[in-house]
Amino acid sequence: MATSSLSYPPKEFTFKEVQLVVRETPSLPAKLKPFVGVKFSSSGQVFKVLNDLKSMDVETFLCLHLDSKNTIKALQVVSIGSLGSSLVHPREVFRSAILNGAAGVIFAHNHPSGDPAPSKEDMDITRRLCEVGKLIGIKCLDHIIIGQGRYFSFADQGLMSGGEHD
Repeated sequence: MATSSLSYPPKEFTFKEVQLVVRETPSLPAKLKPFVGVKFSSSGQVFKVLNDLKSMDVETFLCLHLDSKNTIKALQVVSIGSLGSSLVHPREVFRSAILNGAAGVIFAHNHPSGDPAPSKEDMDITRRLCEVGKLIGIKCLDHIIIGQGRYFSFADQGLMSGGEHD
C-alpha cells in the first residue's frame, strides 16, 4: 500500500498537494482549511475560495458537497484531466455526494487557457449532472469555471437546471 508523504490530516492543502492525495482519498474531509465552516451565498465567494485552481496546468473538476444551509461538508476531486478536458461522469460525482449526505452540490473546474467561457462540453455535462441531481434529490446549485482572474457562473447566467426541486 502506497503512503503519502503528507501528514494526515494536514492543516490545509494546496491544489498541487491535492493531486498527490487524490489517488488515496478521492473525497477530502471538510475539516481542511480554507473550507471549514464556509457558507456560500454567491458565486463570487466560491471563486475566492477556489481561485488557486487557476494555477493548475490541466483541467481539474471539483464537486463541493453542501449541507442544507450551503455550508461545505466535503471537497471532492472528481477528475484531473488534460490541458483541454477532464472526464466527468455523474456516477462518480454523486456517489460521494450521497455518501456524504449532501443536500446540494457546486461544481467547479478550471480552464488552463485562462478563459472561463464554457465550452459545448461544459454546457452538456452541466445539464446532465443537473438532470441526475434532480432525479436523486441533490440540488445542483452552480457550476463555476475558473480562469485567470475571472470566472463564469452557470447560476449567475440562469443556466442551471435542477437546483430548484423538492
